[in-house]
Amino acid sequence: MPFVRVKTSSGNIKFHYNISTPDLDVADKIDPAVPVLLWFHSLAFPHVFHSQFADPLLRKFNLVAFDFRSHGDTEGDDLPEGYGIREAEEDALAFMDALRLPPCHFIAMDYGSPVALQIAISHPERVLSLFFISQTCLEEPPEVREGHQQVYDCWNAAFPGPHEYDNERMMEGGYGFAQFMFSNNMTKMADALFKISFGLSQKHWGYNGLKNYRIATLEFLLNRKSQPESALARIRCPVKLVYGTEDVAYPQEYNEEFQRQLENAGVDVSLLVVPGAPHFVSVEYADQ
Repeated sequence: MPFVRVKTSSGNIKFHYNISTPDLDVADKIDPAVPVLLWFHSLAFPHVFHSQFADPLLRKFNLVAFDFRSHGDTEGDDLPEGYGIREAEEDALAFMDALRLPPCHFIAMDYGSPVALQIAISHPERVLSLFFISQTCLEEPPEVREGHQQVYDCWNAAFPGPHEYDNERMMEGGYGFAQFMFSNNMTKMADALFKISFGLSQKHWGYNGLKNYRIATLEFLLNRKSQPESALARIRCPVKLVYGTEDVAYPQEYNEEFQRQLENAGVDVSLLVVPGAPHFVSVEYADQ
């Protein structure tokens, strides 16, 4: 598995990543002759773009995916208190610099979307387009905040001590979150992704990782603020939003409001609504 080490103001990081080129499933470097698509994954599910990396149409390009801190196989220092979008942006830019990536097309799902958005605002020259699947760039709605708190409380309660754990509580929190993202329709693919992600979550967010769990999930999500129009106006690239009508976490109005804000800021934006798709649109609705 390829890794690259970087150092940012919030710590030392050993990023796990994967590069797929038109010729290689796992490459050491990008093919400079074709564009680069950089993927920002969802909360707790770093393999959520599996269907896209298996798509012959997309494999005509460089596909570069990396695991966020406290996710997947990425390792490094514990997250500092207050770690948020700005710090994650700095980390992502350091990763891009380490791999010497040119300006990229950004594809992001929920957790990754505000990080990709922040780069497009702070460093618009590095972003060729933004493709957001089930974006979470606005503040969390009250009912979603409540759901995140419930999942956090359940998972946290599963680790009462350094050598104790409640597997039933763990499964309740982890599987409950997965059902939330897949709209209670756990297909074979959804279940396979859950099993991989559940194991990685246990590695990162066991008793000794509960601080990272709090910062990387609950606080990262609940402390997020919407970007002002003056910031959105700095975006220079087109934006595509994708939303599934069976998303039980976020209503369609949440995406339409973000679309309006981008339009008011003068951004070229469009919204694709996928009938019947859950929050994790890209898993079972890849063709659309």
